[in-house]
Amino acid sequence: MDLSFFIAKRYLFSKKSLSIITIMSMISMLVVAAVTMAMVVILSAFNGIESLIDSRYSYFDSDLSVIPLTNKVFSTDSLDCLDLQNVEGVRHCALSIEERVFAQYEDNQRIVILKGVEDSFISESGLDSMIIDGEARLYLEDTPQAVIGIGVKYDLDLRLFEQVFNPLRLSAVIRGKELRRNLTEALNRKNIPVAGVFTINIDFDSDYVIVPLKYASDLLEFYNEYSTVDIRIKEGADMEAVQAALQEVVGENYRVRSRLEKNEIIYKSNKTEKWATFLIMAFIMLIATFNIIAALTLLINEKRHDIAVLTGMGATVKSIRRIFFLEGALINTIGALVGMVLGLLFVYLQQELGLIRLEGGLVEFYPVEMEFTDFIAIFGLVVFCGILSSIAPVRFFTRKYASI
Repeated sequence: MDLSFFIAKRYLFSKKSLSIITIMSMISMLVVAAVTMAMVVILSAFNGIESLIDSRYSYFDSDLSVIPLTNKVFSTDSLDCLDLQNVEGVRHCALSIEERVFAQYEDNQRIVILKGVEDSFISESGLDSMIIDGEARLYLEDTPQAVIGIGVKYDLDLRLFEQVFNPLRLSAVIRGKELRRNLTEALNRKNIPVAGVFTINIDFDSDYVIVPLKYASDLLEFYNEYSTVDIRIKEGADMEAVQAALQEVVGENYRVRSRLEKNEIIYKSNKTEKWATFLIMAFIMLIATFNIIAALTLLINEKRHDIAVLTGMGATVKSIRRIFFLEGALINTIGALVGMVLGLLFVYLQQELGLIRLEGGLVEFYPVEMEFTDFIAIFGLVVFCGILSSIAPVRFFTRKYASI
């Protein structure tokens, strides 16, 4: 065993009665452990929120989507969904229409976003698990039906049990018509009963009405024209590789967007908050390491006789410095490892048992998720702070007591 490490370990884990220095060293270790654990838990919470956001948006937004760059819609004559389906990594490909329309129920009215989807949308998106009232269906026998957000339901004061006799009415402006000239002739109007109500997040809940693709085509008069190609990739497929391959197939007149790119502001804001919190915790960690500075200063002062003896026996200043530097490193590393283990244990228990519950939230338990890169960042920060806290007292006091 290295002599410097052996002496440093003996100083830290002395079998003699506890001294003020030993107590301070233990306190320093506990403080580092507490801050490290807090960082693990807090960053895991941000990761959990990001995963929750991503899973919520996946109910509406596919993994990838293809949109035209010059027009609002495109024709299947210029872009064939079957060509995209054959790209490696693509699991499912579907056409959709999205447009703002006018919704009316009795005397209540508002603008909503109409989303016309293929029959496979419900099963592919998992929307049926987000239904809080009614059912997730687009047809009852041959009759088209709608699924709406809870915000739309409240704004229109819509009653689901009356839909057979009192359905939702949707109106859309006919392309090429001007509202100011003749309102009656400028609008297409169609009734549609509402089958169910969903809740995902405020963006979708407050605006969206999901209807069958054919119904949307008839209302908007988008015959053989669509807004988007929604693409879901195979599990384990490389998102960026599939995106690049699709972009090559569709050409320069179309853009292939990922879900992250479509909701870039939301994802970026969560990342920014996460790393801003990390910087705040880093500052707290830096302050916490002042305990290590104090402990090392007292230890060096107490062991000045040992320093003199070691110097007399031929020990170099470098080897003496190494003893106390390793002392600080031990305090820091043990504290970091204990904190990480406790943080991981808490995250695991939260995932399995749900220690912190969310009453009335979108999920039953507060979401947490640990990432390996966070471990690297936290451990790197703790080591960096530990080095800073050890260098100053070790260099100054060992020089003083070794009479260099």
